[in-house]
Amino acid sequence: MAVVGLVGPVCVLATIGALTLPGNVLIGWVLLGAGAGLLVAVGAPRFRPGRVTASGPDLRLGAATASAFVTACLVIAGLLTTVGGGLTAIVLVLLVVGGVWAGYHRRPAPSVSPEPHSVSAPRPAARVLVADMATEELCVAWRRSYFLLLLAADGPARRLVVERRQDFLDEIERRDRRGFLRWLDSGAQAGSDPGPYLTTRN
Repeated sequence: MAVVGLVGPVCVLATIGALTLPGNVLIGWVLLGAGAGLLVAVGAPRFRPGRVTASGPDLRLGAATASAFVTACLVIAGLLTTVGGGLTAIVLVLLVVGGVWAGYHRRPAPSVSPEPHSVSAPRPAARVLVADMATEELCVAWRRSYFLLLLAADGPARRLVVERRQDFLDEIERRDRRGFLRWLDSGAQAGSDPGPYLTTRN
């Protein structure tokens, strides 16, 4: 409602400014406004978030910028004519302060992040029984679990990975003890593949 109430005074002051300004000054302000509108129309699309490439000039925004620029100049000229320089400066300061205040109070409230202790760690997916896994799958799971061990964020998570890795080793040894021992004798590493040393990969 406050904005609607300002339309009348703005129109009156802009009309006074247009009537009192010399013709060449008025034309100069119009040309400056058109230039500012053109710059905004061409440049604004390039800085919008989510735009990979510019989609062309924003003619609406450019026209609005040009109109606002010229109107502001005419209103200032009208104020200078009717109330003088001192009151004009006061009015402009009040408008700037009011605009800053309105913009500050219209900012969206920052989202509140949950407290660190309230964030629950992701639960691991349901385990597949190692007895149901093919030997090849056991070898792949063993190698992958090494990286999960490196990425474990805390003691409980690390313990779960260690227990799972032990299940893999126990099952591989149960299925092919000789191949398992050959792998160990070769200097088996925590992330190495036991598959090439096993008799069967099924």
